[in-house]
Order: sequence, then structure tokens, then C-alpha cells
Amino acid sequence: MTRRWALITTITVLTVALAFVVVQLVRGPDSGKELAATEQAGKEKDGKDEAGAKPAASNPTEDKSNSDDSIPAGYLGTWSGSIDNAAGRSTRQLVIQQGTVGRTVLSLTADGPLDNGGSYHCVFQAILTAEPSPSGPVEVGPSTVVVGEPMSSCTAGGPTTLTLLPDGSLSRANTDSGEQLTYTKTA
Repeated sequence: MTRRWALITTITVLTVALAFVVVQLVRGPDSGKELAATEQAGKEKDGKDEAGAKPAASNPTEDKSNSDDSIPAGYLGTWSGSIDNAAGRSTRQLVIQQGTVGRTVLSLTADGPLDNGGSYHCVFQAILTAEPSPSGPVEVGPSTVVVGEPMSSCTAGGPTTLTLLPDGSLSRANTDSGEQLTYTKTA
């Protein structure tokens, strides 16, 4: 039971921390001293700073070249999906945040059962690889594993394309394999 509580606590702490970072990034650099704390937590492995994106333009029809915001507004937020297989149901929580080419814009949390009866918890991140058009799609690079419990169950993925569907859902398709999963917006 202690291991289960540790896993639940870890998931809760990561979810709260991720939500805090997303809120701070959406608020922009004018959010004051609170942003300074997230700047240190938002460093990528290569040392690039995640924070510092300018707030979204108030007029969505403004020329994108006048803004540091690359991701179309409809893509931003938290999305959920799931995969059913022989081991059971696995959940996916996808968070898309504002950023420019070369910055981390996607975070994916994957949780589910293992074939051996245990469970896994993985967190992946991916960077924006190309400037999207105002209506998308959004191209992101291969994912990297940020958290892996157990690490052997968390394998980095290939580049993906994010596309908003007519019903308001989001498709994430692996550009190498063609595999895709549809997500529903939750926040």
C-alpha cells in the first residue's frame, strides 16, 4: 500500500507543478516574482530557458510575425485520451503550452497497467519544430522521457503532428508510424 500512496503522491505533485507552470506561462512575464521561480524549474536539458514568452496578442488576426506566440489558441490547454489493450486502460494527459520553434510546447503524462500486474507512470516533453499556420497543424519533434516509473516502460516517441478536428477534439499522429490518438479538451 505504501508504494501505491507514493505513486499517487508523485502523480499529484507532478500534476500540480505542471498546472502551476502552465498558468505562469499563460500569464506571461508580467506575472511578477512568481514567474522567477518557474524560470528555474522550466529549463530544458540543453539549458534553454522555457519562460519569457510574451502574452498572446489581443487581436487574433494580427500578423504572427509580430508575436513570439506560435501555437494557435485553439490548441492550447489540457487534453485527455485513453488507450485500451490487453493489460487494461491507459490514460493520457496532453498539455500544450505557448512557445516558439525550438521550445518545449508539449507535455504528455501516460499512466496505466503493465502486463505483469504493476503500473507505469511516464512524463514526456517535445519541442515545436516548425512555425504553424494560424489554424495549424502543429508539428512537434520526438519526445523525451522526463519521468519514467519504471523507466523501462517509458520509451521516447517519434515526431508528431497535432491537428484540431471539426468536432473540437485533437488528433496527435506519429509522423513516422502513422499511429494516432484522439484527445478531448479538459481545460
